Amino acid sequence: MDTIKSLLSPFGVNTHSIQDTLKLVVIGGTVETARRASVTAWNGFIDSFYLTAHFSQEDYPYDWLMHWLSKQPAWGRSREFEITTRAVGRNGLTQTTTGDVEDEDELEESEEDVVQGRRKRKVAFMPSLDTEHTIYYRGHWLRITRTKRFQDYGHYSALKISVVARNNDILKKLVLEAKREYEKDAEHRVHIFMADTTYGCWRWNGARQKRPMSSIVLEPSVKEMLLADCKDFLRSEDWYAERGIPFRRGYLLHGVPGSGKTSLIHSLAGELNLDIYVVSLSSKGMSDNTLTTLMGNVPSRCILLLEDLDAAFTRSVSRDSASTGAPTASTKSATETNDGSTLSLSGLLNSLDGVAAAEGRLLFATTNHIERLDPALSRPGRMDVWVNFTNATKWQAEGIFKCFFPSKPSSAAAPAAAAGPSRDSSQTNMPIPKRKSAVSAVPLLDAEELAYLAKRFADAIPEDEMSVASLQGYLLKNKTRPRECVDEVAEWIVQERETRARLKKEKEEVRASLPFPSCNITKAHLISRRVGATARSEGEEGGEIIVPGCRVRAVSSQSGPADPRRPRRQRARRCVAGVHSSRHSFISRIGPHLTI
Repeated sequence: MDTIKSLLSPFGVNTHSIQDTLKLVVIGGTVETARRASVTAWNGFIDSFYLTAHFSQEDYPYDWLMHWLSKQPAWGRSREFEITTRAVGRNGLTQTTTGDVEDEDELEESEEDVVQGRRKRKVAFMPSLDTEHTIYYRGHWLRITRTKRFQDYGHYSALKISVVARNNDILKKLVLEAKREYEKDAEHRVHIFMADTTYGCWRWNGARQKRPMSSIVLEPSVKEMLLADCKDFLRSEDWYAERGIPFRRGYLLHGVPGSGKTSLIHSLAGELNLDIYVVSLSSKGMSDNTLTTLMGNVPSRCILLLEDLDAAFTRSVSRDSASTGAPTASTKSATETNDGSTLSLSGLLNSLDGVAAAEGRLLFATTNHIERLDPALSRPGRMDVWVNFTNATKWQAEGIFKCFFPSKPSSAAAPAAAAGPSRDSSQTNMPIPKRKSAVSAVPLLDAEELAYLAKRFADAIPEDEMSVASLQGYLLKNKTRPRECVDEVAEWIVQERETRARLKKEKEEVRASLPFPSCNITKAHLISRRVGATARSEGEEGGEIIVPGCRVRAVSSQSGPADPRRPRRQRARRCVAGVHSSRHSFISRIGPHLTI
């Protein structure tokens, strides 16, 4: 202090005020340091008695505990909380909690409310963010804190639970109880996960009500065979390990559109209590590395779904000389102008059964055109079980009709129904009603009349002509008119045939308008976005024309013998062409100047 006073005295500065200020700074700093040290020591001493568990929103236990917390009555007495109407957890249901804003009578929805869209929202009390809450559980006080963390791809919530205990048994009991309650409330739903190609991870997309197996009408023994095969696979992990066989199983569902392929997968997932992981191979940003990462992160005991396998590639789903090759400059530019997907067939094959592929999952692939798939993709080991789906048969039509219209319970079945619910496996996944429903307008038919109407309906349906989806659409329009539905089905079939004939005629007119008198082009389909579109022709084999500027190959049929002096391939002088972006479309316009 004397040194500072001697330095400032030549300038005539009053040093007393400076001395007082420095004293305050030193004393204040010392006190604050001591305070912080004491607080840290005290918190450390208190925390030494606590056991703390951390839960991230990206994992299942977070959903279990948030679902459990939403049902605790303590939030109704708390002074600080969060009110939400959003779904709690992945099960898609906001649970009723003590202290909900609505009265119990108001929670019931009338038929008028449902029809007019006025659905009541349930309000749940939740722990607020960045606030410490305390609740009592099994003789212990739990400290609960919710926080929000930020990362490059977004933000996510985290949960911290602390308890004073000598061991972590109380936390284990808490997690197990939350898990049981969560699974009990979510047992009637199937969770759907979608592939995120940007970050190579899986995103929860929602939960859907389980579909009972009895609602899927297929040829006899098909459902039973698939269900039995899936169950046998899931319990054969040790058998696969003992023999050194990768624990994977693949199913290829092929056939006409609208025949129930996806519906069957949904029903199987509900029957087996498995989640569905859906990957779109044509998604923007999908590449070999991204797909390999996604396949490696698929959890065991789930269903992995590849829909429309034949139409999902930027290259052809085969490995011919015309569709495999390394990308040229033109194909690279075509890919960049399309959707940015660089997935190849070899990349898909490696992701399905390569060294990085996940095990324990059920792979389901659907396709409408099995002939377009490469044999390497559909071989056993990748696709072990093939199931063909056709248009509706008379047997299926009769079964679908019986599913849509209920029958009166027989006198013998009435006491059994009163005694308790049936344990039939096909009915155990029926969703539990969540509200009081109005009296159904569907007339109840006795078993004899139902069988008679179903037989009449099936006899009117032509064999293997109408899709199952079209039959379901017709029955949905007449879901309260079973007798009129049977009487009018013949007229509906006539209308369907007229519609198909009209669409076919329009296609023929478009085909006839193409400026190729020597080419009998019947269809144009995209072999791949990377390779281009192909216009195929009927008739005699002719020369192949490479049309620059539109990525189209047309095969020309010749009326006479081929001229050996002409080269087999010649480029067109000028061509103005447009091809629709859809995978199955006709060439809209091709210019007139071609040199053959």
